[in-house]
Amino acid sequence: MKARVRTETKKKKKNTAQRILITVVILFICLFILRAMGSYLIVSNELEYANAIVVLSGGDESRMQEALELYNQNYSNLIILTETGDVVEGYDYLHSFDMRIELLNNGVPSGNILLTDQTVTSTQEEAEAVKQLLTSRQLVSCIVVTDPYHTRRAYAIFKDVFADTGIKVMIHPTSPHWFSANTWFLKIKGWHFVILEYIKYLSYILGK
Repeated sequence: MKARVRTETKKKKKNTAQRILITVVILFICLFILRAMGSYLIVSNELEYANAIVVLSGGDESRMQEALELYNQNYSNLIILTETGDVVEGYDYLHSFDMRIELLNNGVPSGNILLTDQTVTSTQEEAEAVKQLLTSRQLVSCIVVTDPYHTRRAYAIFKDVFADTGIKVMIHPTSPHWFSANTWFLKIKGWHFVILEYIKYLSYILGK
């Protein structure tokens, strides 16, 4: 009788250990997949001197700060802003004007700041507007600054739009940034942006 009880106890312990092991393995697989999902969205090209630094619209102050950092590191002497037509909340002036003032206050000369002619509402339209501005000034390279999770889609769009121009496009994510390939899934907004970005990216790729 005692031997039977001991045998059953051993089986239960073995089953428990197996369940724990399976759970741990599943968790590691999920963690690997989640990190891979975050990592895939991030594209960061090796930088060299460019004719212009392009600050894509949207996001937070980190895009402007990254552009200023690159400017101060002499990666370019020209910064391009895209015109969205958005007005600063609570005020009656354009967000692009506010960004221009910030650049001026940080030592960027007025002549080194350009604004796209067209009003844009998407990354595709931004790429088209930047292309027109660069080609009109015979500029042959640019560094595009945007949020880390946006770099994959932005790079794909800019490469396609600039394919027939000979203009070199380098994509550069802002840093530091709240989005990290290793921790995005710990934040609710991380799930929001990753899911939305994958939907937009796949829609773009499949719609080409």
